[in-house]
Amino acid sequence: MSRFTVQQKEALLHLSRLYSPAVHEIVNRGGAENISIRSSEEEKILDDFAGKVCTLVGRDHPGPLGRDEDINADAQMVIGMTSKVLAEYQFTR
Repeated sequence: MSRFTVQQKEALLHLSRLYSPAVHEIVNRGGAENISIRSSEEEKILDDFAGKVCTLVGRDHPGPLGRDEDINADAQMVIGMTSKVLAEYQFTR
């Protein structure tokens, strides 16, 4: 089980609510600071979500500094959080 701050988990819940009901269901389980996955299918869902966020941000907000800085920081947070969860579980490896 991966631990995050309450604020990090809330931010990921918010983004997943907007972009992926499947990820929202996974992230919403557990306590206010924990995220865990239960299968290789969930691992793939989380990995695909991170890729989707990167693609959307790279396309729509290409400037990591200046006016696009906040959305790029959100994308970095999503990548960091999903990477941490995936590194702890590694069902498919």
